Amino acid sequence: MEHLAETGVVHRDLAARNVLLFGFDKEDVRKTSVKVTDYGLAAELDRRTHATVAAGQSRPVRYMPPESLQRGRYSEKSDVWSFGVTCWEILTSGKIPYYQMTEDERVIVYVCGGGRLKGEEIEGGCEEGLWGEVESCWRTREGDRPRFSELVVALGRIRE
Repeated sequence: MEHLAETGVVHRDLAARNVLLFGFDKEDVRKTSVKVTDYGLAAELDRRTHATVAAGQSRPVRYMPPESLQRGRYSEKSDVWSFGVTCWEILTSGKIPYYQMTEDERVIVYVCGGGRLKGEEIEGGCEEGLWGEVESCWRTREGDRPRFSELVVALGRIRE
């Protein structure tokens, strides 16, 4: 995702279902290869605004930040939000985000009203530093969310 952001591509559909894992080695995670797939909703950023606007498409509502839900605005920071949701999916062993809400409209109202996914959903809990980075992906103001390059550094420190 850091590479996509650096090249000006917004994925717009990052989710665990679109991440492939190759050669997982729990003894040395650096030997693990991860590939992001399904670029059907990807868009190139407008270099003047660093954002793109889309309308009239089927949307992965449970992975979208408020600015995308309300204004159809997408950027690296909307992908960062989706990254946080994807991490939550992985940490909960594949739970569907906001699974207790059966209608996407309820999810939209909840997220736009400040609601977020809960760490309590993670069986056995989550290391505080990692959970802090996941939560940083869901800051309401997109400018307050980290860039992927910042997440790479922060997550690398946690791993050490």
